[in-house]
Amino acid sequence: MSGLPDPASLVHGTGLGSRSHLQRVLVSELARLATLGDPAAPRRARLVEPGPFEAALRREARERGGAVIAEFKQASPSLGPFAMGTPLLAQLRAYREGGAAAFSILAEPAYFKGSVDHLKAASELKQPRLYKGFVIAEAQLAEAETSGAEAVLLIARVLKEHTAAFAGAARARGLEPLVELHDMTEVGFAQAAEARLVGINARDLSTFNLGVPTAEPLRRVFPEAVLIRESGLATPEDARAALRAGFDAVLIGEALMRSPDPRDFLSRILAGLR
Repeated sequence: MSGLPDPASLVHGTGLGSRSHLQRVLVSELARLATLGDPAAPRRARLVEPGPFEAALRREARERGGAVIAEFKQASPSLGPFAMGTPLLAQLRAYREGGAAAFSILAEPAYFKGSVDHLKAASELKQPRLYKGFVIAEAQLAEAETSGAEAVLLIARVLKEHTAAFAGAARARGLEPLVELHDMTEVGFAQAAEARLVGINARDLSTFNLGVPTAEPLRRVFPEAVLIRESGLATPEDARAALRAGFDAVLIGEALMRSPDPRDFLSRILAGLR
C-alpha cells in the first residue's frame, strides 16, 4: 500500500541470533500478521505536526522541567509475567493523577501480554497514547490507528533504512512516529525520518541488558526534537537524573507497574525537578 518492505525480510535481516529476545518477539509478530489481514486504507487525516503526543511532552518539559510517559506493561521477554492482572484503568488513573503527560501501552501479546484493547479502553482517560509494539508492517500501523493511539513506536534497529518509509506511512494515518535508537550508529535513520520524537533505549534490544545513555550527543544532532530516555529507570531519582541530564522526557514501565503507589512514584519525580 505504501511501498513498505516485506515484513519477513525485516525480521530475517536483523542480524540477531534466533535466541535473542528481540528476534523471538519479531518472529512472533511476523506470525501474528496473518491474523490481522490486509490493512485498511487510512481513516484519519494526515498528521499535522506537532501532534497531541508531542505537544503534551513539550508542554510538561517547559512547565515542569520534564515529562513522564507512563507505561502499562504486564510482562517482558527477560522477566516473564510480573504484573499480570493489574487493573488497566485504575493503573492509568494513578498515572494521570501522579502527573504523567502521556501513556505508553504495550500492544504485543505473546511476550509482553499487551493488547490493542488496552489502547482502546485507555481512551476514557483522554491522555495521549503510544502504541508500544514491534512494527514491521502496514497492518500494525492500521492497528495502531484503529486503536485510537496518537503515536507509534518505530525501532530503528529493526527498520534500519526503511525507518523513514514507516514514519511516512505512520503520518499518513495521523500517527506521530517515535523513533527509537539503541546507539549513535542509528542516528541517520532517525534523521532520514525527520523524527520529532527521538527515544534512546537504555537496553540492548538483543539481550535486554541495561546501558546508560546520555542526552548530549543526541541533542547536538536533534536540537529541536523531543528527546526521550527509555528503560532502566528504577527509581524517581533515576528519572530525575535523566531529565536533568538533558532528556525532555522519560518513559517508565516496570518500576511503575511494580510500585505499590505509582501515583506517589510519579509525584516524586516531578516534585524534585523545579
